[in-house]
Amino acid sequence: MKKSLLALAVLGAFAGTAAAQSSVTIYGLVDMSVAKRNDCAPCAINPGAPGTTAWTMQHSSQSRLGFRGNEDLGGGLSAQFQIEHRFNPDDGSLVNGNAFWQGRSYVQLTSAAAGSVYLGREYTPAFWVQLKSDPFGNDGVGQTGVGINWAGYQTPSPTGNGARSSNTVGYKTPNLGGLTANVAVSLAESNGQGRGLGFNAEYAAGPIYAGLGYEKITDGTFDGQGVVNVAFHYDLGFVKPMVYFAKSKTGTNGDVSNKVVLLSASAPLGNGVLKFGFSKVSYDAGYDAHKKVGLGYNYNLSKRTNLYFDLGSATGRAATGVEGERSTAYAIGGRHTF
Repeated sequence: MKKSLLALAVLGAFAGTAAAQSSVTIYGLVDMSVAKRNDCAPCAINPGAPGTTAWTMQHSSQSRLGFRGNEDLGGGLSAQFQIEHRFNPDDGSLVNGNAFWQGRSYVQLTSAAAGSVYLGREYTPAFWVQLKSDPFGNDGVGQTGVGINWAGYQTPSPTGNGARSSNTVGYKTPNLGGLTANVAVSLAESNGQGRGLGFNAEYAAGPIYAGLGYEKITDGTFDGQGVVNVAFHYDLGFVKPMVYFAKSKTGTNGDVSNKVVLLSASAPLGNGVLKFGFSKVSYDAGYDAHKKVGLGYNYNLSKRTNLYFDLGSATGRAATGVEGERSTAYAIGGRHTF
């Protein structure tokens, strides 16, 4: 009897240890705002702005529900996964009707010494350089948006073009004194996606951030298209100025070259953060330059909840390809993360 009790105690101890080595985290974000846009026809491209002049309920950040897990395999090895669902909280519909796990869905094996290998759907390496340089985080009416910050290029994907690549195999280096690198290849499982190759190199230490990204598509509908981008930030404490530049290849076989410059900054103010951005896109196809100014303020009610007011005004090219009228939009909303 004593031996049986001892055996059960030992097994219980091992079970507790195994459980402590594995974890799953549920996380999410719910965001809703009321937005308004001026009357313009055709309107200049204004990412985040409502599609009509009517008062519109919309998100700034895409609402999401996600799961991420980690298991310690011992010997410096660990395994991770992440799946993330995006939805519209005003009516409960999918952000993208073609994919339930629209956000991110990948499995990863990590070595503390050698880095990480991942497979699935993930942000492209070049996108990280762009995302970190927009103080709006590509969210809301103040954002300049992927299409602008990548100078008209967007990563092709069978579940909607944007900033993520599906069917991807990627590798991330460990952090080497602030320097990291990421390379990824997306497989050409569909003609609409093609085969993508991307990489980045980033340095982040103290107040300095510097990033370089590259992406190119071969085969398929988007053959020859791609982007190169660079960024530099310096956090002065009272304000963080950021400079970003990108050059894209779009059009048939990548025969159109566009450029974009983004000057932005964020600054702590009271119990929140003030955000500013100015972008200018120069087109190779004879259009006048596209310009957008974004201004916003996030007021923190807690670490997880904030209220925000964003304003964005754009001039230049319309979505139809002709010159558009000035488009100005503003939004007032709230955001909660968990």
